[in-house]
Formats: sequence, structure tokens, C-alpha cells
Amino acid sequence: MIVELIGKEAGLTFECMHIVPGKGDCSRIHPHFHYVDVLVDGEFDDKRRIVHLYNLKALIKKICATFEDRILMADYPESIQRIVDKGSHYQIAINNKLYLIPKIDVFKIEIPSLNIEDLTVYFARELVHDLKEDELFKTLNYVEVTLSEGHGQRGKLRLDLK
Repeated sequence: MIVELIGKEAGLTFECMHIVPGKGDCSRIHPHFHYVDVLVDGEFDDKRRIVHLYNLKALIKKICATFEDRILMADYPESIQRIVDKGSHYQIAINNKLYLIPKIDVFKIEIPSLNIEDLTVYFARELVHDLKEDELFKTLNYVEVTLSEGHGQRGKLRLDLK
């Protein structure tokens, strides 16, 4: 059986900013408001439920919180983006611009780019890791994560849990 959480309605959201290498509107710091939809497939447990929704929401919200109000920085090559640790700040050179940003405001995310595909893969893998670590989710077969950037642009990934 399938159970689904709709991010916009369930409060599974986060807002963050990023800078995309290149030219155009996305080459400056700009925000995105994200919604996370999660679908799980599983078997009934002894209480006749597939998943405890409050526990699933808590895991998703924990991942959302790591992104919330942060400037995302991906692992772009130094020829594209250069990040220098300046103690309490990062000095970031990208798109012929130089930024000095407090570390607390930056989320250095270990992905090759900040496109919706790589963000979706990261989010889904983090959720799967948490699901596999928790006995409460042992009856689940797979999870499908849909990450929306808020403009009708979204990525979707299904990962097996068995």
C-alpha cells in the first residue's frame, strides 16, 4: 500500500539561496522556496498502518532544517568556484564576483551541482539513510521523493529500501 505526504500541505518546506555558475539571472544569489513530497510503499504493521506519519514527517523536517535560510554551495571545480576558509567566514569567488559570507549562513553540500536533479538525489539519499537506521520503518519497500523549486520545476527519485 502507498502512503503519501504532500509537502506544501504538510509543512514539508524550506527556503534557501544559491548561485549558479554562468551568466543570466541565476548567476547571482537568488532564493528558491522548496516543497518536499514523499511517497512510501510498504506492508501493514501489527497496528494496521504502513508508516507512522508523525515520525516520517519528523525525519523529513530534520533534513529540511539543514537547508533552511542557508546559501547552498556545491562541489564545483575550482575553475568555476573557489571557496577560501577565512575563519568565521567563507570567501567565495564565482561568476567574476567575490563574496564574503558568514559560515553559519552557508551549507556546503557535497553534490556536483545545485540543479534540481542533484538536490533531489541528495535529499532522497539522506531520507533513505534515516529510514534504514530506524526500526519503525522496517515494513517499507521503497520511498519516492519529489523536490519542487516552487515554479513547477521538480525532481523525483524512487529508491528501494530493501
